[in-house]
Amino acid sequence: MILESGNNYIGALKGNQSGLFKDVKKFFLAESTYQQINKGHGRVEKRYVSICQNLDGIRSWPGLTTLIQVKSERQVFTHNVIEVTNETRY
Repeated sequence: MILESGNNYIGALKGNQSGLFKDVKKFFLAESTYQQINKGHGRVEKRYVSICQNLDGIRSWPGLTTLIQVKSERQVFTHNVIEVTNETRY
């Protein structure tokens, strides 16, 4: 219905679409990347947002034209200890 009305959509890719998720993890090639760093409240957050429009090796999905990858690194400073967490989302 979204595509039929001429609109676009964005969705989070999770493990419940296991085949597509595996394809994206394997074949995602960043064509452009933007970096953002935020500091405050005892933490530093770095985000790298990349896009990929080459869908070679990616199984078909209705309306899929661009993939977005967000890599996050969070450093939290508490009691002279630095905890680092990393996450990658599509």
